[in-house]
Amino acid sequence: MFTLLEKILNFILRNPPVFWSCMAANAVGVVWGGRVWYGPQLAAAPLWAWPFIPDCPLAALLATVAFLGLYYGRRWGWFNAFAAFACVKYGLWTMAFWLRHWSEAGFVSGYWPLEAMLFVSHIGLTCEGLLLATRIGPLGLPARLGIIAWYALSLLVDYGLGHHPPLTSTVPLSYVFWTATLLTVILGAALVFPLLPFRARAPVVPADAEGGKPAIPMFTPDPPQD
Repeated sequence: MFTLLEKILNFILRNPPVFWSCMAANAVGVVWGGRVWYGPQLAAAPLWAWPFIPDCPLAALLATVAFLGLYYGRRWGWFNAFAAFACVKYGLWTMAFWLRHWSEAGFVSGYWPLEAMLFVSHIGLTCEGLLLATRIGPLGLPARLGIIAWYALSLLVDYGLGHHPPLTSTVPLSYVFWTATLLTVILGAALVFPLLPFRARAPVVPADAEGGKPAIPMFTPDPPQD
């Protein structure tokens, strides 16, 4: 699994047309999701709640910054972890939301293309998070706990203070709350007790000044401990 993710990520980073197409798709998601899907909610919310409200658009923005960092050879292990957590959590949450909606209401004529687009785009968001997870690198426990604390706080803001994403009438609040909680717990455990720890073994590959190729930091898994 790790090898496959490595190959996909290196392919994206080493092919500028593919890379910039992905970044453009992220930009569309950030703007459309933030303005259309969350715009009315943001307009009615206090400014302090804004960092917690546009879950998926914010995750796409974080992923864009993280991928740009990788493209230009930056070692942002903690930021990659922060962005990966957001992409996987909110990508899976959104897919679970639509699956529950469709199980109750089915496909509504005239709306199903938009719903299907949102479902597929969040598969992509989840995949971005998995790719970024391969570039976390060495990360101390305080940084890992800090990331988990932020997303635990987002649960409080979303479901304790009522700033959760818009829901349809067929999806109960309890369902999305427990889905978000379960994902936070699972991803938090994976961050604290990683199944595949990483360490930096090779220095950043210097950019090719003539070819304009990006510098790509190389990470390899730690050897198994006896």
